[in-house]
Amino acid sequence: MGLRKKIKCEICEENYAEYVCKICKRNVCLDHFNLSNGICVVCNESLCELCREYLATETCIYCGKIICERCSVQLDTVRYVCLNCYYKSKHVSRT
Repeated sequence: MGLRKKIKCEICEENYAEYVCKICKRNVCLDHFNLSNGICVVCNESLCELCREYLATETCIYCGKIICERCSVQLDTVRYVCLNCYYKSKHVSRT
């Protein structure tokens, strides 16, 4: 086995990195890595609050959840709503 240069965690810059985030590819230490899903704490905090699969890109104007493209409906050029609120509003408006 060759010598590997030790890399510091890209989040805390104190501990040595032991893992690589599967989303953003950051080198992170154990303190900043979520072992259950293989991603860093930054990506984990940025995951869509509906699917928990993709990074959020928008915020629902009704409930305030951060949501990904797949879980959102664009109402106009700047406003987005999550699928839950969208379907609730559709159900309410039909009755």
